[in-house]
Amino acid sequence: MNAGVTTVIVGSGTAAQTSVLRLHVGLSLLTLFPGRVGGSETNVRGLLERYSAEDGPDRVTVLANRHVMAHYGRFARGPVRLHHVRSYRPGDGNATRFAAMQFGRLAPRLVARDVPSDFDVVHFPVTVPIPRVSAPSVVTLFDVQHHDMPQLFGRTEKRLRGWAYDDAARGARLVVTSSAFSARSIARHVGVREERIEVIPLGIDHARFGPAEDDDERVLAPLGLPPAYVVYPANLWPHKNHERLLEAFARADVDGVSLVLTGSVYAGLPSLESAAQKVGLGDRVMHLGYVEPEQMPALYRQASGMVFPSLFEGFGSPPLEAMACGCPVASSGAASLAELCAEAALIFDPADTAEISRAIERIVSDEQLRVRLREAGLARAATYTWSAAAEAHVRVYERAAGGK
Repeated sequence: MNAGVTTVIVGSGTAAQTSVLRLHVGLSLLTLFPGRVGGSETNVRGLLERYSAEDGPDRVTVLANRHVMAHYGRFARGPVRLHHVRSYRPGDGNATRFAAMQFGRLAPRLVARDVPSDFDVVHFPVTVPIPRVSAPSVVTLFDVQHHDMPQLFGRTEKRLRGWAYDDAARGARLVVTSSAFSARSIARHVGVREERIEVIPLGIDHARFGPAEDDDERVLAPLGLPPAYVVYPANLWPHKNHERLLEAFARADVDGVSLVLTGSVYAGLPSLESAAQKVGLGDRVMHLGYVEPEQMPALYRQASGMVFPSLFEGFGSPPLEAMACGCPVASSGAASLAELCAEAALIFDPADTAEISRAIERIVSDEQLRVRLREAGLARAATYTWSAAAEAHVRVYERAAGGK
């Protein structure tokens, strides 16, 4: 019997009968562009991996746009099937994607005309509530950064997030988020009652992220890495705090150690390079841009450590992935990060450049600390699994479906 099969007692006393109800879950990925949404897609893929292995609901129908159909075929096995919703045209870029979302909002019946009608519950794991359905809904909302850090968002983006995130959460029967920090923010800023919010941390792919150095030298050879480095994987977004990191690294007494950055640069690379030159780092900073998934574990394993100075994370998987690879981690304690890393990381204040600098020095040079963090990190990361996340989601689906 799958985890999605629930026993229900009908009646009372000696005449009570037991019936079995099988949940049919719709998983809406209509607004997903594979490869572009970071943690949201990591969550989707992690859950689908378990669901397709029969470690989830009894039936899962993925509502897919044409991009998802092209990239997610390997998940269509076991209880999982893909259903191409041809009435939703996702577009090919940001402008057309936004237009498609607006169409889905303004003409919900047209978008939903070829959507199955027999769902017990529909899950929106990338938040945006398209298509509109009559079944109870579950919305995943990782954070409400537009409320927690409103200075980073323009008026138009705030309005879009107000519909796509806030209204979606208010209209759902249950909201899933990934940290207690985010749950508190959603309750405070969006007005969703705490009893309607379920905290389910993301899992870690332990088959990929582990301490064993299988073939690291060959895997990393194309990257041309420096002999010793500290790594920070993060897109060049304002809240990722790269400027303070550069200042802190320039002050740190870590001769012979470079700073290696990864992630999408958007239009920020010239500014980053200028900032590095300004603080005198020059060729001690290396930005790799996008790094292939199979290279990331080796990059963590061969690093002297990870420094993660982000000002805001609703969850933040990279520190856990680094821990799973045996990489000592120094992390910001902002937002969800202190909760996530706990005693397994060296926690610092991301607004204090001197404190970041001292953390870098310790993570590189304090061997006793390095050993302790490596052991604590491996233990901490081991507690985050996709099986646990899938099991918790099934309980949420059962609750959303009305106790079925």
